[in-house]
Amino acid sequence: MLNYLRFTCDLDQPLTASAIDECSLWASRFGSLLLDNLELHADLHILDLACGTGFPLFELAHMYGTSCRVTGIDNWKEGIERARAKLDVYQLPNVQIVEADAAHLPFPAESFDLITANLGINNFTDPEVVLAECFRVGRPEARLALTTNPIGHMREFYAVFRSILEEQHRDHYLERLAQNEAHRGSKEALIELVGRSGFRIVKIKEEQFQFRSLNGSALLNHFLTKIGFLGGWRRVIEPGDEASIFAELERRLNQLAEAQGELRLTIPMLYLEAEKSATRPSLS
Repeated sequence: MLNYLRFTCDLDQPLTASAIDECSLWASRFGSLLLDNLELHADLHILDLACGTGFPLFELAHMYGTSCRVTGIDNWKEGIERARAKLDVYQLPNVQIVEADAAHLPFPAESFDLITANLGINNFTDPEVVLAECFRVGRPEARLALTTNPIGHMREFYAVFRSILEEQHRDHYLERLAQNEAHRGSKEALIELVGRSGFRIVKIKEEQFQFRSLNGSALLNHFLTKIGFLGGWRRVIEPGDEASIFAELERRLNQLAEAQGELRLTIPMLYLEAEKSATRPSLS
């Protein structure tokens, strides 16, 4: 137990990028939601934000074909190098990969017809700045298409975590947990965020799936958990309380799994597609 608390992962190591280059089941579900809802047109210039090691960048390039140009951007150096190595193999003349920050897009105004972001919006330091940049580089009537996991994500996990903290009267930890759970934003908040950036919502799709594990031990030791969620959960608790609280959390998740036959966590999925308005609203 608690081996996951000793896990370390250096994203700057080439072997790390190589290992996580495999498209996870998690990312592929959201990517499918994105790819299934995009309209297909010829002669588009497409920008994929936070393209990482190349998903869904290369799927977009293959799906839209050579009449369209596809640009991927990310500030993760090792991920970008991995994507470039794949580009050498794929030999796609219509794909460009750029290492840069999405908050400072190195492109002229009105460069792109379609801008995509699969699971990126929650991971940008300042999503409003990123969306403002998307508005700037989008051509008139450009489409912005993004997927995200909104509030309600892993609600069964958060219910167990919350009950432990309530029983121990850890009010300051409960506040931190609420902040961690809420940072994903609701559908309504995300729609408002996109609208403030000058885009008009034209399509909304909502789906969900069950993230299944044998038990809590399997969940907490899952590689995706360790690189994607565990850091935020650990920041809820002071280091001195970490071992005892996580041990109890793991025990109760295991009990829940035993009672229902497995551990099932609900993952809501949201697809938002928006069109660039004629003018961007004032931020004042």
